[in-house]
Amino acid sequence: MHHNSSHQDKQRTRPQRHTIALSLLAIWGSGLTANSMAQTTDAVAKKDEPEQLAPVVIQSTRTPVSKTVMSGAELGRVAGTSGDPMRALQSLPGVVATSDSNAAPAIRGSRPDDNAYYIDFLPVGYVYHLGGYLSTVHPELVKQFELYTGAFGPEFDDVHGGIVDITLRQPRSDRLGGQLRVGALGADVLVEGPVNENQSFYFAAKKSYIDLLIRGKQTDKDSGVIYTMPKFHDYQAKYSWRLNESHSLSLHAMGAQDQIKFTVPADTDMAIQDPVLAGDSNSKESSNTQALVWDAKLNARVSNKLALGHMDERSQGKFGSAVDADVKVDNFFLRDQLRMRLGEDHDLTLGTILFAQKYKLDLDLLDARCTEFDPACDLSSAERQRFKDELKVNYSIFYLKDRWQLTPELAATAGLHFTRDSYLNRNYTEPRLGLEWRAFKNTTFNMGWGKHNQFPDGIQVLKDLGNPKLGHLQATHSVLGVSQALAEGWSFKTEVYQKKFSNFVVADASLNYINGGSGDASGVELFIKKDAVANAKLSGWVSVSLAKARRQNDVTGHEFKFEYDQPVVVNLVGNYKYSDKWQFGAKWSYHSGNLFTPVVNTRKDPDGRVRPIYGALNSERLPAYHRLDLRVDQVVSPRLSVYYELLNAYAQNNISGYTYTADYKKRRSNVELGITPNVGLDYKF
Repeated sequence: MHHNSSHQDKQRTRPQRHTIALSLLAIWGSGLTANSMAQTTDAVAKKDEPEQLAPVVIQSTRTPVSKTVMSGAELGRVAGTSGDPMRALQSLPGVVATSDSNAAPAIRGSRPDDNAYYIDFLPVGYVYHLGGYLSTVHPELVKQFELYTGAFGPEFDDVHGGIVDITLRQPRSDRLGGQLRVGALGADVLVEGPVNENQSFYFAAKKSYIDLLIRGKQTDKDSGVIYTMPKFHDYQAKYSWRLNESHSLSLHAMGAQDQIKFTVPADTDMAIQDPVLAGDSNSKESSNTQALVWDAKLNARVSNKLALGHMDERSQGKFGSAVDADVKVDNFFLRDQLRMRLGEDHDLTLGTILFAQKYKLDLDLLDARCTEFDPACDLSSAERQRFKDELKVNYSIFYLKDRWQLTPELAATAGLHFTRDSYLNRNYTEPRLGLEWRAFKNTTFNMGWGKHNQFPDGIQVLKDLGNPKLGHLQATHSVLGVSQALAEGWSFKTEVYQKKFSNFVVADASLNYINGGSGDASGVELFIKKDAVANAKLSGWVSVSLAKARRQNDVTGHEFKFEYDQPVVVNLVGNYKYSDKWQFGAKWSYHSGNLFTPVVNTRKDPDGRVRPIYGALNSERLPAYHRLDLRVDQVVSPRLSVYYELLNAYAQNNISGYTYTADYKKRRSNVELGITPNVGLDYKF
């Protein structure tokens, strides 16, 4: 567990940004303690058919701009992921890697927690364990991933980053069966089968056991932090009932929980630099969702999908003497989508997403008012605040999307997204536009443009602690792309994009926080893909991104590079099917080094504590990151398969940041994951 001089946040992914999502890490914003917690987690966890414009039908399979569609099987075979498809998202275009211990995607100038996640049409709580080390989604159940990196349609939640829309497969209906998977950190089990001719189910659960293998307290040799191994579990269940040819119901239940404990001794560099971090700390987070989904084909031209559900979330934690908090959220939601075929060339979609939320907040914290615009955020000198309240929040989204096939080669999409936020008393009406032109038989040009908004971070809008008159963060997405289908499963896609941001939140002496920041991001991306077509042994992809991203404090005029600005990102993913029993895979990743804020001098407080003086925000860059992962898949029998992985195969010492001594006179490199063997097995029954 180390100090990182950038003082930037590495928070757990929280998908519903319109909620007042007061996870304990988010309470500290981009402050020192969030970095410390993230680094503790790190230490502990250590198509052969030509592309064509689809006809106007209710269920269109077209691929609009900035959308990448991948199967769960494709992503699950990527080397270095332990078979977890969610960990492979960082190898796709538009995504910036954060660290070896965090698989949550940072997309086109936005943060990992600026994304929204859906599973089977349902909004979900956090989808990554241990701050991003592995996902809560059972790999065997994943049918398809849809990743939207920009200018996405009006049918999704309010975020300015990206959308991850996960479709799970139906339960098997032939017989009762299942699967047991065992990996390095934990094991999971899946049971599924028919109940009768029209009903079937599955239940999957994962449980960590690293805490059982490594018992007792451990000491991190670099930081001196004493910790116990984390605990986590998750589950997913679905009951599918086919009522008739036109109607079906499905019951869903999913949830996850994480626990971690550690102690910062008073004589460590960390405690000397920030005395309020000394002592015992613990964190427990959980999320549970239950929902009913009704799919209805009302007639030959009209279909409707309705979801009614409940999601409860809870964050509990104590971090030294800096924070003692308990946050409970009850969230009732409705999502409805009506799709109508108005004519042979005309498809209209109407929908709504409604949330009724109740919060119980019990906070005792040092309020440093940390944001990404301030590198010198100090907890130990902050004023202590006590906040206890219950809040009710209603949040509504209404949208329409109209797609016309103007000519056989040209299709246009126009959408409108309306947001009503009852807590901040804000309304946003945002247009979304798309255009597809099939210039040649296998060549399509795509364009997308849209305005997007996002609710501020939770603590920033609370009375007394924050400013309940803040506006939403706003962004404008513009994208132009071209895709080309080639022979034998090859294809390529390239896009150029620009995002302009406004209304970022900065600290303010009188109002606590104000909308006083802006920014932009732009880049060009290339995605070359080889599908695993029949009789072909080779498959994989290459993604290349050239980009830049910046922020500006509009109050001071200070401009700086965004924390996740990585000018060059390259991913090479390959799989070779040697035989039905053996498959070999490799992934090589490269990206420009992460940015950090250097310490250039020190000063002493009246009490004698040494305080750092920082240079320009995000003004220095770590050495470039690169890593090779190797994987071998072996089918031992029809029921048993094994994978073997070698992570960081050539033992590259990638630097994740720097740790300073107590007096800030010397710094030590924090190194990412070293060369690491990994093995897992999969038994089907």
